Amino acid sequence: MARKITEVTRRDIRESLSSLNLWGRLDEIDFLCRLYDLDALPSHDSRFQSARQDIAQHRLANNDWDDDWIFHDDRFELKDGDDSVLLRFLAELLHPVVRSDQEEIASILRVLNGLLAPDGYRLVVKDHMSGRPIYKAVEIPPEALGPRVTAKHFTKDVRPLVATVARLAELDGSRLEQEVLRTAEPRLEEPEYDNWDGGTYYYTLSLIVPVDLFARLGDQVRPIEEQIGKRITGVLRGPDRHHVSAVVIQPSLLTRTSAELADVVVARSERPIPQFWAPGQFRLFISHVTSFKQRATALRHELSRYHITGFVAHETIDPGELWQREIEAALRSMHAMAALITPDFHVSNWTDQEIGWALGSGVYVLPVQRGADPYGFLGEVQGIQGMGKKVPEVADEIFMTLLRLPATSDALLEALVVGFERSGSYREARENIALLERARSIPESLLRRIEVAARSNQQVAESQGVVERVEKLVRASKGKA
Repeated sequence: MARKITEVTRRDIRESLSSLNLWGRLDEIDFLCRLYDLDALPSHDSRFQSARQDIAQHRLANNDWDDDWIFHDDRFELKDGDDSVLLRFLAELLHPVVRSDQEEIASILRVLNGLLAPDGYRLVVKDHMSGRPIYKAVEIPPEALGPRVTAKHFTKDVRPLVATVARLAELDGSRLEQEVLRTAEPRLEEPEYDNWDGGTYYYTLSLIVPVDLFARLGDQVRPIEEQIGKRITGVLRGPDRHHVSAVVIQPSLLTRTSAELADVVVARSERPIPQFWAPGQFRLFISHVTSFKQRATALRHELSRYHITGFVAHETIDPGELWQREIEAALRSMHAMAALITPDFHVSNWTDQEIGWALGSGVYVLPVQRGADPYGFLGEVQGIQGMGKKVPEVADEIFMTLLRLPATSDALLEALVVGFERSGSYREARENIALLERARSIPESLLRRIEVAARSNQQVAESQGVVERVEKLVRASKGKA
């Protein structure tokens, strides 16, 4: 069978099953023996001979593997293997021997078929056991999929797409997300062609919501943006060169005139001010021209995995005093600034003012060259070359630059330690210790907090190999001191 199921679909399947007991009424070994010869698969543990022994030790005896370990273990080929391997696994999840709750089976089937359809597959009934259905995967003929749908289809009117996503949110019982989609004034912004990420058209979906609703969303804004983005990815089935790369929820206040703003300043001041910065994270102001905001937004999302909150202004800043104050609040509280230097960067009065503010305040400004060279005082600063690089590459270079610079390393290390202390899963613990390992040295006060987290946070303490890596990190850092 060909390999048509994309990396995106495999990731979405894994995430959609994250809260499910995969093995149903069986244990892992009994379930997997139905699909694999566990005695023939090699061990990844030097103490054992087979995958069966690995599972018995690390899941049944110690339970020190993540619940979704099967999707990351290359022996079982669910992440990178042939489509037939993943499809057999998914069909087995629904087998009557594994599951008996028909409502649960129907719910799982609906989700899986929704994710598999864009790649040309569907789970259907092939047989019955004691009157209960047994499923298998079949290929969907191209003509059954209907016309290919991409973000490009909605540039003139995005409302049908938003209505579809709202219905999906309603079916899932996501009331707050549904309210956003039902009340928003949607705008799908047409992009300029950009070859930074290999030649892709990026679209941003802006959802302009009533300011009262925006205030109620609070710290749920970003999670809801991400969830809507995932739903859109599931709905659109066209080629990746045209896709919605970001969803941005904004209060209608930002689109009003100066006179209208003046009428609501007092009322707005009585409500909680939305937080631009995630608590405990490094605060990076991303200065860019309006025409480059899709890439700035993509960069912001990539930086979040490094515990860096990026501030991105999504609209041209007009004379609204309140909006200007919000920008000023971000400038006053940032740890550093990344300036995306495009050919038209110097034409914008706003970007020049942002740079001037940062330099005048003694805040480090990191130039990221996107078709133009830094100018003025920035010309003396060693920047990052962004042309020809993908967004994750640029995000990683920004992270390493900030981690090594004396002006920014302390604040970033603090953010990394906070992230490690807050690790909410075994995987997060491993990802967070990997970030800390990239630091040249860590102050003793932070090392003590890392050691405490390794003892007190269960997700850290029980994550495979993390405690040993903490001990090695502490020894290495103290040796450099």
